[in-house]
Amino acid sequence: MKKIKKVGFFVNTTKTNAVGVVEGVSTWLKERGIVPLLPEEQAVELGYPQTGISKTEVVEQADMLLVLGGDGTLLSAAHTPQIENVPILAINIGTLGFLTDASLDQLYPTLKATLAGAYRIEHRMMLEVVVDGQPEVNQSPQPFRAFALNDVVIRHYTRLIELDAHIDGELFIPYNADGLIIATPSGSTGYSLSCAGTIVAPQLEAILLTPIAPHSLTVRPFIADGNAEITVKMRAAYQSVDVFVDGQRETHSLTADAVIKVQKAERTIRLIRSQHHSYYRALREKLMLGIAVS
Repeated sequence: MKKIKKVGFFVNTTKTNAVGVVEGVSTWLKERGIVPLLPEEQAVELGYPQTGISKTEVVEQADMLLVLGGDGTLLSAAHTPQIENVPILAINIGTLGFLTDASLDQLYPTLKATLAGAYRIEHRMMLEVVVDGQPEVNQSPQPFRAFALNDVVIRHYTRLIELDAHIDGELFIPYNADGLIIATPSGSTGYSLSCAGTIVAPQLEAILLTPIAPHSLTVRPFIADGNAEITVKMRAAYQSVDVFVDGQRETHSLTADAVIKVQKAERTIRLIRSQHHSYYRALREKLMLGIAVS
């Protein structure tokens, strides 16, 4: 990574300590000749209305991005155009924080080590989802294209849906379920895990298919090759579904004839990992893996 002259912030402004953390880090950076950059909406919420610029400008100008929040803050940041070009240091000031590098009490040692070059870059796979040739409900017929760091969820909240999932053009499983989660390894500890999906090491390239409350005991989660193309079609002509990209970062309501295609994206997210970071320790501590239940 080149010499850091500007650091862009993405902050969860709902956290009670956000203002103090941003103020402290900004001062710390300025003392070292580094310019802090705040997105305008967050600058207003944090009480610095004159200092903000657009998120696009933050990404274009920053040599490094500092995410202060939890996994949700990082997921929101990941939907900013061109963010794949800038390395991200994520500090957890939220709860779980599987994607973050360090906790708040490690903020300044981690920053100091990063500025000194004591870190590695971890590339996280993303998914590209495309809906071809079919309109969204109540909209003109125009396909959409989106990117997901965690998952793409297809579901209907009030009824069972019937989906046919194809892998590389071949029918895989006809699902009768509340929905289907198509996830990256990063997303394996999210919604997919809560629906009995397996945990997948984040450095692998794989695509997880996890059904939501399937209507058959013979339907199980599956891990497809990372280069596979997943195509999902609705079986019933009367059905419509909702598609959620990374939670509700992007939502789309689709007509019954929509064809949903999901595959590995060319872009990746570049996460800065300090020397003390351990994904396996995070799993043990946050999910209490292996902890005996008395």
